[in-house]
Amino acid sequence: MSMCSHRHLIAAVGTALIVAVSLTACSGASITSTASKHAGAPLGSSPAATGDTPAAQAEKPQLRGLIDMGIQTSYQTGQPFPVTDPSTVDAYAGAFSGIVVNESWSQLEPAPAVEQWGPLDQSLAAVSAWNAAHPSTPLGVKLRIFAGRSAPAWVTSQSGTVTIDVHGRQVSVGKWWTPPFEAAWHAFQLALAARYDSDALVRQVSVSSCSSSTGEPFVVSGALSSQANLKAAGWTPQAQEQCLSRALSDYSGWKHTPITFAFNPIPTSQGPDATFMNYAMSECAASASHGGPECIVGNNDLSPNIASSKYSGPVVAQIQQLQTGGNSPIVYFQTSGARLDCQTIATGLTYHAQSIEIWPPNGNYLGFSSQSATTLSQWNQALISGTSVSC
Repeated sequence: MSMCSHRHLIAAVGTALIVAVSLTACSGASITSTASKHAGAPLGSSPAATGDTPAAQAEKPQLRGLIDMGIQTSYQTGQPFPVTDPSTVDAYAGAFSGIVVNESWSQLEPAPAVEQWGPLDQSLAAVSAWNAAHPSTPLGVKLRIFAGRSAPAWVTSQSGTVTIDVHGRQVSVGKWWTPPFEAAWHAFQLALAARYDSDALVRQVSVSSCSSSTGEPFVVSGALSSQANLKAAGWTPQAQEQCLSRALSDYSGWKHTPITFAFNPIPTSQGPDATFMNYAMSECAASASHGGPECIVGNNDLSPNIASSKYSGPVVAQIQQLQTGGNSPIVYFQTSGARLDCQTIATGLTYHAQSIEIWPPNGNYLGFSSQSATTLSQWNQALISGTSVSC
């Protein structure tokens, strides 16, 4: 696919036709919201129903620092996400700037254009309550809505399904690259943004368009069974690129909330290909200057060895390249696995990270509980200030 063809992207409208639009879709007016509106709000109520008076219009500030990425087991096991529990950071107040609220698409839109915001509102209310109890060290929310195997049944019945390997499990997922799936996801994202873009508690939104085995859009299961099934179902690297080309349009409703985009090279039969990834990262970095959502580039495999990684090394190489251009990107990372050490944070800072998602304790792994509150606070402040850490 030529670079020229990438610039004329496709956004599905309704469930019928597909029309050409720009990757960097339009932005609009500024936000009016209060961060505390969720506390005590009825389940499924609209923001207007909470009785809040809109705050002064303002743009949302960048979410910098350490972010509790939350437990994602529910997605891996095909279960609904429980209400977010911020008590996991009770002993670390001041060591975190944010927390990820994880939800599944099927929880929030069980029928076409029938949104049930109750599960998400409950989680936001839990964070608001935590902030009320810790007013000097409040948490911002990063919102991650999983698609992939979390797509509603009404969507997969329209798109058809394919069986892929998700962390060792054979699961059926909707054909995320097809027009019916893309149209439904696009419409859902616009509805989600219409409700929460003006919410000052929601500080970042993770891009999940075209994702399958994880919440990472560029990651496609490398299992041989998956590759054979995907090929038989019509998936190609070119189809993945075309799907990814529409991602910023999917998130065009987030006019005041930055979006975070996890990048990797596209898998091909000849190995990982970074050509399209490099183009897409440049478009992400330039999105706001073109009138689109503010797009933060990143990767979910941060480790001290990231530069030598076959699938993540090209990401940090392109981050470095973009630093020399006119659209120096805002950068985030998520750590590779639950192990956490100083060198990992130092590596993130080397590659200009302003925020890093780290794993919480869960089951047999310690996650961030392997470090003291004092150490986490130091790392958090280093990310906020953009200074190095001493290891």
